[in-house]
This record gives sequence, C-alpha cells and structure tokens, in this order.
Amino acid sequence: MHGLSTHELLYRDKDLIANTPGLANGGIALAVVEPESIGWAEVTRLLEEYGFIGFSAADKKTVFNEIRAQLGDEGDLPFWDSFTCTVSDILPTCERIIYSAGKDVAFDSSLLPSAQTIADIVSLNREVGVSPLPAWYMRGEGPPSMTSWIMSHEGQMIACANGSMRYHAKSRMAGTYYVGAVSVSPRERGRGLGTLATALLIRDGINAFRPKAITGIAQPANAPSRGMLTKCGLVHDPSRATVIYNRSGAFHTR
Repeated sequence: MHGLSTHELLYRDKDLIANTPGLANGGIALAVVEPESIGWAEVTRLLEEYGFIGFSAADKKTVFNEIRAQLGDEGDLPFWDSFTCTVSDILPTCERIIYSAGKDVAFDSSLLPSAQTIADIVSLNREVGVSPLPAWYMRGEGPPSMTSWIMSHEGQMIACANGSMRYHAKSRMAGTYYVGAVSVSPRERGRGLGTLATALLIRDGINAFRPKAITGIAQPANAPSRGMLTKCGLVHDPSRATVIYNRSGAFHTR
C-alpha cells in the first residue's frame, strides 16, 4: 500500500490529471469526465488506488447502471445534481447580489490566499462538515483556483467558497468554471452569506478566468445549497449528475 492520503495522491498526480482530457482534479476527489477516453481498465486502476472516484456531470439516465456494470456493486453511489449557466446570463445577477451586500461584513477573493486565510477557511470547512480543499489546491498548484471569503468586522471568517478551472481544454466540459466548497458559520446562517460568497466567487472567477460556462452541484435534499446556486443564476440540469463511486467509505462531504 502507498499509504498516501487523497490530497497527497492528487498532488502527486496533478500533472498527469492536468494533461489527461478524461480526468479532472477536484482537490478532494479525482473526477472522471470521459471514462471512454481513458478506458474502464484505467478507471478501475485509479479506483483501486484512490478508494473512491467521481464522475462529473454524467448522463443521469445511464451513469448508475454503467458504473455498476463496469466497477461492481460493492460501492455506494451518492450523487449531486448539476446546475449550470452561461457567463452572460449569470454575471449581472451576481453583481446585483454583491452590490446589495450589507456594510457589516468585509469580503475578498484571491488566486493566492494567505496561509492565515487558508487556515481560517479550513477551520470553517471542518466546523460545518465540508471536506477542506488542500492548501496547495487553493494556491492554484493544481488547476487554476479562486478562493472567496467573508469576514465579520471582528475579523472572524464567517463564509467562504472555492472555484476552479479543473476541466481539460479538450474535454466535453472545456471552459467550464466549477464553483463549490461553500461554508457558512452556523452562527451566521440566515443572512444570505452563502449566496453572497457564491456570487463573489462567480464574479471574480469570471473576471480572472474568462470561462464559457459556470457549473455547481448540490445533493437533492440540500435545499440551502440548491437555493444559493439558483439565486446566483444557475439552473438545475435534470439530465446530469455528479456521482461518487465510494468503495473505500472514505469520502464524506455535504
């Protein structure tokens, strides 16, 4: 056994992933975008090494049966619905949300957040049960990454989010900006801070990366996450879902 954590495996393999159109580096999970392009034998090998593996924005009608047929019945198959939007449709909505933000918070985004900001984000992620992205990922040492956050005037981290250009330029999701990892302090919920963090992440990611489209995911029962995405202008795509084949039982996140 290699004994490496998922974060360490993804860092070790980051150049291989970046150069393979059928793969994407999610920071907390390896994602397969096009299993047919890398072959199911390679998907099986990667699953054995990582213990769990994702399938990004897959065809919801076929993905579950295909995974079972190719990889077996031993693993769990949690899934997240896909939400998408074009840049032209979403940017004005996000700008209105940011413009309307209250004056009792301070917010910012960075391609290279400081070590203290990263530590504060990881602490907040853990508090709310969101798997933290590794520091190297937030620094853009994997795919290009944007981190956004909101601070109280007392200097406390109260909301955050991360987005990345994780998809290969030759994949079916080329030019798509992924937004997620939204966390809001339990003491600050009900104020729209998750929506504000998401809007900030989308606006600043669009300005930095010039993507063609935006995508995010949310589990069917996670009404707050679904609400944040739709308020920012993303639309549920019922034909697509992101699925984790979780054989090791090690993948946990909201």
